[in-house]
Amino acid sequence: MTSSRFLLFAALGGSLLAQNTTNDVGFTRGWTTSFTDRIGANNIVADCLNHYDSRSYQDWILDPADPTGQTYKFNAVRFVIQDQVGNTPETYNVVAYNEDPANANFPDPNGVWLRSGNFTMPASTSTGGVAWIITITLTTPPAAPKGDKWIGLQLSPPAAGTWPTDGASLHCAFDRAAGSTATATTDQAGIRIDSLPNNNFACNMPVVGGVPTGPAIYPAGTAGQRRQIRLEILADTVGGVCVTQTNQTSYTSSNPGAPNSTPLGGTTNFISGLQPDVYDGSLSTPARQDDIGFLVTDVNLPNALVIVVLALGPSPIGSQPLLNVLPGIVSPTSRGNLCVDFVNGITFAGISNAQGLYQQMLTLDPGTRAVIQSLSTPGVPLDFWYQGFVLNLANGFEVRASGCGVQHL
Repeated sequence: MTSSRFLLFAALGGSLLAQNTTNDVGFTRGWTTSFTDRIGANNIVADCLNHYDSRSYQDWILDPADPTGQTYKFNAVRFVIQDQVGNTPETYNVVAYNEDPANANFPDPNGVWLRSGNFTMPASTSTGGVAWIITITLTTPPAAPKGDKWIGLQLSPPAAGTWPTDGASLHCAFDRAAGSTATATTDQAGIRIDSLPNNNFACNMPVVGGVPTGPAIYPAGTAGQRRQIRLEILADTVGGVCVTQTNQTSYTSSNPGAPNSTPLGGTTNFISGLQPDVYDGSLSTPARQDDIGFLVTDVNLPNALVIVVLALGPSPIGSQPLLNVLPGIVSPTSRGNLCVDFVNGITFAGISNAQGLYQQMLTLDPGTRAVIQSLSTPGVPLDFWYQGFVLNLANGFEVRASGCGVQHL
């Protein structure tokens, strides 16, 4: 059934030209900064890290050089870093960790995946705060076994005084407590945020004498204190991220049609992007009626045919390289693993835009919302799994798979 489905869509495609440009995965679209922050490491040397959790993303940065589909690799990161006193530039480095085998959902202080050399922020004449959007490209990035990853930046205290008087910090999005009247730009998630490991999206790993010293510290995860670093990952892979459109007035970059957002509006952050509120679980004003979907990104294949599969779980045969699942059907240059339930999934198709973006939204009518409400009551989680496939018909029947994104309803 899967083979014939792919062949059907292949007949609809046009001629496309492949390139080899590193691609954004897409985690920072439809994004607004809430605060600049050091993830609790205010006055110590520490690695400030996002948790890229396999609870929500699987097979998302597979190394294209590994035919077994068992390793991860990324080429660059993009972030917003702020110095409280611009004319005293701070230093930082890029760091990534594997999971601690003895402590699930924590980075392994003895399992550093990579650490770059030191970088210094650009020179500035400002005696006040200054922020920079910076992209760091890694010269020889190593691969690592796939699984939960922690990626971020090492920050040090300022040479004199304490942060936030001076020193570097990172732009972050924060969640919002139900009923909050604060004026800060924050994002209120749906109730499934109650299943978030360690009740936060980011942590800090203290570094003492140049040595990571665990366990990592997650800030208190009370509502309004959960945070995600504005950190984009770039890799030689197709990006695939969950997206949510909300009607929040406190986080308007998540609204349908929002400017400088996703193609149709909505946020891909880890807050409501992964934990949408599909039935106004927090009794918001205005009442929340989130719509959900998936964003596929491949800058190398603009105006391409894109297939999105939506399912209620993972592949029944486990995560497998496309070349193993569809031998003799897809081109030998096809990339990625099949990780979604392709037997019971629902298939959508469309054409990406000139930037290689394709957004598939599910506009939920009252009947559909009622079904979801009946299936996602507190204590009974309901997950929607998505996976995208980009077709490059200029190179035989080449299929490039994104990773699987999981939204928690």
